[in-house]
Amino acid sequence: MNSSVIRLKASTPLRNISLRARFPPSGYRSMATGTQKKEFLCILPDKPGVLELRKSVKAGHYEGIKPLIASGKLPAGGAIFEKHPVEGEPALFRGSVVVYAAQNEAEVRKIIENDIYATSGVWDLEKSQIIPYVAAVRQPLLN
Repeated sequence: MNSSVIRLKASTPLRNISLRARFPPSGYRSMATGTQKKEFLCILPDKPGVLELRKSVKAGHYEGIKPLIASGKLPAGGAIFEKHPVEGEPALFRGSVVVYAAQNEAEVRKIIENDIYATSGVWDLEKSQIIPYVAAVRQPLLN
């Protein structure tokens, strides 16, 4: 197999799958990186009762993350909910989960602290978690 992507049919028995296919794909960094960026999974809970504040600064948040996305410092992120939102019902936000790529945790913390969700008081930084992370799979959500 010359590709790093394995596509399976729903009927493919798992016992017939070989995982010897170029993992990690060539050109990707290994876990033994030197000065290359590392990824961090960040769990950023909202403070209680900040839904209206979150809504009011949302556009500023989206504007602020554009350079992070363009530079590769923010490869993935989104909102955390109490349950999946249902059309016509208010979304029950719990916070955000973001994957940041940076040299170290201090750089990630600085990015988080400069986000409008942090500076406006939406995120509860005292309860935030920054966890070293290595992605094993990265696929877009297909509908």
